[in-house]
Amino acid sequence: MATGANHAKRFPGWLPPVFHAGIALVLFFPFVFGGAGQMIYGTDALLGYVGRALFHDAVLELGRLPRWQPEVLGGVPYLEASSAGPAIYPPSLLLSLTMDLHRAVGWKLILHVAAAGPLMYGWMRCLRVSRPAALLAGTAYMLAPVFVSLTFAGHDGKMIVASLTPLLFWMTERHFARAGPAAFAGIALTVAAAILSPHFQMAFFLFCGAGAYAIFRTVQVHRAEARPEAGSAGVRGRPGARAARRFGLFMGAAVTGAAIAGPQLAPAFEHITTMSRRLAQSDAEGMAARDWSSSWNLHWEETAGLVVPEFVGYDVPNAEWTRGTYWGRNLFKLNAEYVGIVAMLLAAVALFGSVARRARRDLHWFFAGLAALALLFALGDNTFVWIAIYEVVPGINLFRAPSMIMFLFGFAVCTLAGLGLDRVLARREANPADPGPDRREDRAMVRTALLGGGLMVVVAALASAGVLTDLFTAVFGLTPGREIRLAAAQPHIETGAWIAAFLAAVVAGLVWARSRTRVSPGVFAVAVLTIIVVDGFRINRPFIQMMDHGSWAAPDANTRQVLERERQLGGGEPYRMLSLRGGGQDLMPALHGIELAGGNHPNDLAYYRELAGMEGSGRPANLLSSQSIGRLLNIKYLLWPDHQLGNSGDQGIVSRTETADGSPYETVLQLPALARARLLANAVVKSDGEAVDYMLSTDFDPAGEVVLAGPPPVDLDGGPVTGAVTWQERGPDRIVLDVESDRPALLVVADNWYPWWRARVNGRDQPVLRAYHALRAVPVGAGVSEVVMWYESTTMAVATGVSLATLSGLAAAAGLAGFRRRRRPVVSESAGASGLPSE
Repeated sequence: MATGANHAKRFPGWLPPVFHAGIALVLFFPFVFGGAGQMIYGTDALLGYVGRALFHDAVLELGRLPRWQPEVLGGVPYLEASSAGPAIYPPSLLLSLTMDLHRAVGWKLILHVAAAGPLMYGWMRCLRVSRPAALLAGTAYMLAPVFVSLTFAGHDGKMIVASLTPLLFWMTERHFARAGPAAFAGIALTVAAAILSPHFQMAFFLFCGAGAYAIFRTVQVHRAEARPEAGSAGVRGRPGARAARRFGLFMGAAVTGAAIAGPQLAPAFEHITTMSRRLAQSDAEGMAARDWSSSWNLHWEETAGLVVPEFVGYDVPNAEWTRGTYWGRNLFKLNAEYVGIVAMLLAAVALFGSVARRARRDLHWFFAGLAALALLFALGDNTFVWIAIYEVVPGINLFRAPSMIMFLFGFAVCTLAGLGLDRVLARREANPADPGPDRREDRAMVRTALLGGGLMVVVAALASAGVLTDLFTAVFGLTPGREIRLAAAQPHIETGAWIAAFLAAVVAGLVWARSRTRVSPGVFAVAVLTIIVVDGFRINRPFIQMMDHGSWAAPDANTRQVLERERQLGGGEPYRMLSLRGGGQDLMPALHGIELAGGNHPNDLAYYRELAGMEGSGRPANLLSSQSIGRLLNIKYLLWPDHQLGNSGDQGIVSRTETADGSPYETVLQLPALARARLLANAVVKSDGEAVDYMLSTDFDPAGEVVLAGPPPVDLDGGPVTGAVTWQERGPDRIVLDVESDRPALLVVADNWYPWWRARVNGRDQPVLRAYHALRAVPVGAGVSEVVMWYESTTMAVATGVSLATLSGLAAAAGLAGFRRRRRPVVSESAGASGLPSE
């Protein structure tokens, strides 16, 4: 179109990435220019930071990727359990190796917010949207609070996948419009990057969305082949062959991406399905399992937040309207689902104000359907959509928090908004008396925009009168105890509704003025862009909080005292601490080298949780009720938060901090602990169903017997062992011990068992047995032995080999394609299906 050509002349290609990078830098201004000690606050990121810091330090110390994290919950694998987040995601790994970790984590977030804009721009351009409309759509997507507000929750894996979403759709469209090695490689590498995020639930949702789009485009390609006017030119074989070939190549590219990400995907899949705490949920039955999978879903009252972000409130302390105003039915709320009132209105313009030809109209309705499906799924068991998918789709029972899928809603809305903007910007002078399709489309476009603006004025009036909240609470109820929060939120709901109404009215007026050519495309674009930026900054700012890394990461007085005490004792013997701070979720001592019997981890080991008596995020009940379990787990210190749990007493105190009035604040107590590694010649065999109950009973002697899941591979006489165990080497995934025993025995190591732990005794392979339900034991003979234990995953080795081979094959194919392209011109095969010309 002529306007598109004019836009291209006035619109340099470097503008979108530079503009979007500038927006991201301004949005995160306090971090970028606030000094080297600043880090971006995120609730889950602070918990995950400890694992990432330990991984980072181990990489620098070992010069390779560590495989095991011994500091938390008896030990967990790194990659299999995603203990260090996006540890091998290339941008994350590169940033962490080139700057301080707390800065690397922040810059990673900024990088992906900045990248989301240009990637959305590229996707819209692939749909033949004009450059100004694509720029506005990219800006709307990168500033959408449904994406940026995840910063406060510390959900960087979600943000990575959301940032990559337009790229995967872009590469998919390019593949169906003009198949070739570049598009194939683009799909494969984007799929790999999403898996390496490594937020598998978000990646699963993304792949479902992109897969649905691939099916949609396959149908379009097939229709184009079937049209009589298409003839037989360029179509080889039977009708539908090209469509089938394109879809097959798409699936091949997706599988290739999964193979590239195999070192993350294959071990993680094995872990989640055989060893993870998630097994307890997936093995649950009936409503208990369904309730878990549907937890942290949206509720109907929260859908009003799609147009009035203040409606349901938040638990974010950085602004009055987000502080303690959440009155919904989840436990708390730290992020928004708001996409932007401008994007919502312009998406409606694209959907109801366009009289496009069939292929383009089908595109509009596909993304409307994607947005609707994502919203209904996000509502969890409040809708039949989620229930049907839960019952039919394998693996959904491993996921919870259906509301995570709202990033697809935001992406679909911003895509439709870009298509609507393109139509508005393309408006040309026309004869007012002309009854043609352009004129009819103008009228439909203006009617939709004005109706949307008017509807928002009605919503604002209802909100001011309290009718809106009364309606929702009357229909859906109000959680007991939330009345005060609703009252606190009410004035902000009124203000937010009128702001949304004002912005919608302004945009509707601009659409009307543009339809009458009262404003130029440039003025319209700048005005809408300004509104998008202002609204995005207004909502996102409370979700971006800074903190001082040095103050946060410094050890407290109790931690310093324990470290100093162990230094004075020689520091040769390992030990554990049980910290009950934060409900037992505390990880901070591990940041300073103190191994913890508790802590927080999304994929810790099911066996250990059963042994410790942990359910969900609760305290380890067995460690508190049974001294025997604590002794065999080598728990030497207990950190007791007196200010939360009451006075700890005066016996066994190692260190104590006090409040200003002299009352105990937190106390470290010494407990009787067995050695981390010791010898036993008396074994009791108990099944998995019997072991924990037996160890909680008075019949159990933790110092004199080892509980095994099966018969020991050596003859044990059951007598006391005379001998010694000396630590020679103790790394994250390799330990070496010198053992002296007067008889055949089992060397018990009070660290978590995992199938990929290997052992050699005096150079000969020996099995690593599962002892005490969750720990390790290795048979040793009489006399002096050197025992080496190391972590080595066959699954990881095979997956790494497949990944390297796949990358090599992909690079070779790309090189060969480039060589052929230089030798002869490439004849593009037009899709002829989307209604969009080939690039």
